[in-house]
Amino acid sequence: MLLTRLLRKKNPSAPSPARARWVLFFVIAILASAIVLRLVDTTIDPPRSLLAPAPGLVYLSTLEQLAATTTITPPAQTFGAELFAIGVYEEINDVFPTGTASLVYVKDGWRAFEIDYLPGRRLDEQMALLSLYTQEDIALNETTSATLVTRDTSPRCIDFEDALPNKCEITYQILFERSGLLISLSSDGDHATVGELIEMARSILASAQNTQE
Repeated sequence: MLLTRLLRKKNPSAPSPARARWVLFFVIAILASAIVLRLVDTTIDPPRSLLAPAPGLVYLSTLEQLAATTTITPPAQTFGAELFAIGVYEEINDVFPTGTASLVYVKDGWRAFEIDYLPGRRLDEQMALLSLYTQEDIALNETTSATLVTRDTSPRCIDFEDALPNKCEITYQILFERSGLLISLSSDGDHATVGELIEMARSILASAQNTQE
């Protein structure tokens, strides 16, 4: 009888029903908060960039910083467009070879054109990737030829209504090789014409030649 009463005696260390309910409430509240934060985190878009997002993208502030890591020649002729963003891709990715440098120029609140300097990439390799588009050979000077690629003659443009310049889809690209680099000039919508791209490519070649001299 005594043993039975002892077994039936409540454990003094066991939590009361009220305390157990509070513990359960706090556990549920913590789990719910974690779920809400996860949902919010997945629905907020990352900051918009005029450079192609890819692993290893590092933003630079000046061309002098870029010159310390790679050898490129920016165009001397930009037709009123101003340099807005400088990036270097320092990791392997599906967009550019490692070490690619990208310059974005803007004009009148829109992206005007982009220049990508791709190390170790040959022109014929890039043309194979762009085989679905119309391609045309053009001469930049007596020694350098280039390929003009027509990407889109009816580009879609978006006014993002934020602090960054707006942008359109790429219309034309001019690609040529120089000093172990494949150089790609891409026009943004109608903000840089084919003629302007050609003159910019020629100014890159001229600037590179002057630098070597």
